[in-house]
Amino acid sequence: MKFLIKLFLVSFICMIAMIGALGSDNQWPGLIVAFAVWGWFIYSLSKPKETATDRKIRAQERKIEELLRKLEQRG
Repeated sequence: MKFLIKLFLVSFICMIAMIGALGSDNQWPGLIVAFAVWGWFIYSLSKPKETATDRKIRAQERKIEELLRKLEQRG
């Protein structure tokens, strides 16, 4: 869902920037904004989600430690 919202937002901003670039004497600011927005979008998709995976790994480690404690108590 986040992906689609970002995609529509980026597309809208890019479209407005390109239309603004067509109507102005200096097109570079509009083009820079349009490409910068797409660059930001691609960067936001490519960065890893480290916080969620770290939490999952820690939770799994805790479960393994609890299991090992229970096994030690039995034997």
